[in-house]
Amino acid sequence: MLFSVAALVLPLLLLGLLEAGLRMAGYGSNPGLIQPVEGYPGYIQPNEQVAKRYFSSVANLPSIPFDWLSEPRSDSTFRVVLQGGSTAAGWPYYFGADLADVVETHLNRMHPAFRFEVLNTSMAAVNSYTLLDVQPDILALEPDAVLVYAGHNEYYGAMGVGSSQGVGSNPTLIRLYMRLRPLRTVQLLQAGITSVMGIGQDDSGSAPGQTLMQSMVREQRIPLDSDLYRKGLQQFESNMDRLLARYAEAGVPVLIGTLASNLRDQAPFLSGVGNATLSEEAAAERVRLAGQALAEDRPEEALESITALVEEAPLYAAAHYVRARSLEALGRKEEAHAAYLRAKETDELRFRAPEAMNDIIRSLAQTHGAQVVDTRQALEAASSDGILGKDMMLEHLHPTVAGYRTLGAAYLMGLAGMRFGEDRGVSWTWDRAQRLSGFPTVVTAVDSLAGAYRVQQLTASWPFRPAGSRLARLDTLMTGTLMTGTLAGTMGLRVYQDDITRIEALDALRVHATRRGDLAEAADLLDAVIQSYPMVGGPHLALGKIRMQQGRYAEAESLVRQELRIGNSIEAHQVLGTLLLNRGQVDAAIGHLEKAVSMNPSDQRARYNLAGAYALTKRWADARREAEEVLRRNPAAEDARRLLASLPE
Repeated sequence: MLFSVAALVLPLLLLGLLEAGLRMAGYGSNPGLIQPVEGYPGYIQPNEQVAKRYFSSVANLPSIPFDWLSEPRSDSTFRVVLQGGSTAAGWPYYFGADLADVVETHLNRMHPAFRFEVLNTSMAAVNSYTLLDVQPDILALEPDAVLVYAGHNEYYGAMGVGSSQGVGSNPTLIRLYMRLRPLRTVQLLQAGITSVMGIGQDDSGSAPGQTLMQSMVREQRIPLDSDLYRKGLQQFESNMDRLLARYAEAGVPVLIGTLASNLRDQAPFLSGVGNATLSEEAAAERVRLAGQALAEDRPEEALESITALVEEAPLYAAAHYVRARSLEALGRKEEAHAAYLRAKETDELRFRAPEAMNDIIRSLAQTHGAQVVDTRQALEAASSDGILGKDMMLEHLHPTVAGYRTLGAAYLMGLAGMRFGEDRGVSWTWDRAQRLSGFPTVVTAVDSLAGAYRVQQLTASWPFRPAGSRLARLDTLMTGTLMTGTLAGTMGLRVYQDDITRIEALDALRVHATRRGDLAEAADLLDAVIQSYPMVGGPHLALGKIRMQQGRYAEAESLVRQELRIGNSIEAHQVLGTLLLNRGQVDAAIGHLEKAVSMNPSDQRARYNLAGAYALTKRWADARREAEEVLRRNPAAEDARRLLASLPE
């Protein structure tokens, strides 16, 4: 009996000692989702290092967009958290374009008496396993609502059935592994297995300069209705079922979006003939000939020949795509849309989510009381002829700026009718949401150009180009555009290269605009900084001073007060005192001007305004004292001399 107990306890004791030793030695990690914003008490942000929980062998970890929440949370705050992959993260623009920024800015502009915070926890190359894994961290934030846009990464995202960052295909076992992964012993075992057997790595090796998209793929061919295809759907349904059930149990409303991708302007990445008798080479040649007929303005001939191929090889994606182009050229829009959709469905490289995932989303939402946001329908409605293409999509699935704003408008409509605060409701019409979708958020030239560089670098490599294609040199990107050689172009490239921070780039452009006297551009740049970095001192005051010059005094006062909430700025007290004095609020102005003078006795402007404020309240002695001090420090101050002469003895 004693021996049996010892046989059971001893291995556990040894494992415990190993775990303790590894932790003491600093081996491994288990980063949390949330961390404080360094240097800015009262704010928290997503932790970029959380990606280490899911990626074991990629050169560059995907990042989470910089976003923030105020902590502790005020009673008047409505808190929303966004979950998803790279589209939800706002790739390639991020700031100003991403869903969280669009929704948050709209809500705050439309309901200024209340405070909305939308935290973006999304990152590239993750799927439903990650969403489920970070859910406890999100629930700890006590969100009033959760927005979800996810599904495109289900096959190749971390732990996906076709991913290089996988540990099998059984959802139960993978979820067990993810629960055990915080143990350093498990991390040590994983590192050993990966090193010896190459598990979790792309079989072809990780070539220098690979994009994250390229490095995540292990199984390229996942044919429609194949075993791996069905496993991907089962994985998505199993994880999302748990995700929505846990939010429902916690009483947190969920808005989950349908999935959309580029149909018209993204040809299938990989076609296969399935069980058809003809070879892939023969199918490819017939597609080429039909495409040639279409290019030569012979759409009827192209349609006839490609339809014959579709009947012979119904799983050959490229044939469906050329058929769709032919139908569209003939004006048969509805048939073309169906053919484009079939081309995407039969594409064996599963970077675009199959329609079956939208069916799963709708079914699970109904089961768990979540709200479906039909983002696909919204994007199609905004597209030419109702077919998603380059007007809404940059490449295979990431939206343009207009596309992101349409996504945001769809989620805004999803939030319509929700209650917050003292039982007040968020309400507006779809027309209003669409009109507003282009107004509040600013996608600056820096963000736009950095995004363009990211897209060009991505599409210069596989799967958009043949395997082995070299990435474009940075100095060749965007050659010939209107922004080449401009300060904005330079700043955008430097931000893309991580050679300069975004806030530094925006400030450089703001200084340049101010020197040119372009107050409108300077204000837009400051607004973009404030939107993304509200905890940073300086931009609120700078924008407040511009609003003063523009005669927008109420906005100026609000901005300067925000500056004072960040820090006890001498200049902010002086500017606010001057503003209040000009608006006739003399007593309030005196308080701020006195603070400015006490903090900086050499501030002549503050002292002169304080003398004037004292005079307005008939505090003649105080007014005389301050005016005389101004003249003592600067005998040439004629305005102070005139004020002094006007004071009664």
